Amino acid sequence: MTNLETFLAGLDPKTAKRIKTAQETEVVRLPLASYGLTKKLGGGIAKGRITLVYGNQSAGKSLLLQESVAKWQKEGLVCAWVDAEGAYDKEWAAKNGVNNDELILIHSKSSGRIEEEVVPLIKNKIDVLVIDSISDIMPETFIGKDGEMNEQVNRKQIGAHAKAITSLINGMLFVNEETAIVLLSQTTTKIEATYVQMIPHGGQKTLFASSQIVRLTSSNTDDKQIKGENYIGNMVFTEPIGRRVKAFVEKNKLGKQHGVCEYDIYYAGKTTGIDYVGEVVDEAISYEVLEKRGGWYYFGETKWQGKAGVIEHFKNTPEDLKIVEKEILIRETGELDE
Repeated sequence: MTNLETFLAGLDPKTAKRIKTAQETEVVRLPLASYGLTKKLGGGIAKGRITLVYGNQSAGKSLLLQESVAKWQKEGLVCAWVDAEGAYDKEWAAKNGVNNDELILIHSKSSGRIEEEVVPLIKNKIDVLVIDSISDIMPETFIGKDGEMNEQVNRKQIGAHAKAITSLINGMLFVNEETAIVLLSQTTTKIEATYVQMIPHGGQKTLFASSQIVRLTSSNTDDKQIKGENYIGNMVFTEPIGRRVKAFVEKNKLGKQHGVCEYDIYYAGKTTGIDYVGEVVDEAISYEVLEKRGGWYYFGETKWQGKAGVIEHFKNTPEDLKIVEKEILIRETGELDE
């Protein structure tokens, strides 16, 4: 007998039956809508863990998760969305691929009410829970016994928001076993002696409790926008249709940390959302799966002039896209992941 077997033999049968070894644990990862970010996280976000995604205004936080929810729904996962902002738009979500008929939507805004709504879902092992966003959650102490908002003079409590988020997170952590919980947050400022740091809302608990933390940044200045054609009826306009997003993996307890990737998001034009195919094409060029000579791109015997033509081809031929993704994986690891 091994030392462990000897130790277990000395326990009462009920206790011994409950004990599991570390080898028996399994991390289930859910790929995101971004090809590059999924790779930098080591395969995606994890079930049974909390992931924090924060960033500046219009960096595509909700877009990233809506498109990811759409992807997970197609794989048969059950998802819930807490709309603490009151900004969920079913038409825009549907455009991003979300099946609104199968998405559980919670409109609560106070921390206590949100906990009452989500804890039963987590206990019953719902696959994914997204809270959009913790920045807009109202501390329960701001709500009177009559259910109405307290007067402003009674809402001046130092640290009330951070305490509310801490309590909510503790409640979710206590019951969570298999749910991928995603907290979205705007940025706020932390003023130090010599500099100003951009951090998420919710205090230190959001940082400590999150197994993975992703920061998204994007400029909304006009010169940083992607210009293109937007169609309104039969009329065509050249105007801003998207922007570049940079994603930083600031914390990852499930893989490598400090990974960085970039991708384009489109909010107008022929298609909207994250340019997944564009990400794959960029990666394929860097690994020489696609060959680039001047303005020409080559894939086997096929060639295109201009990157737009390459992207259009792979959008229309998903079987070729899968071949390219497999080739990238082989060159990265030397192995083919079936």
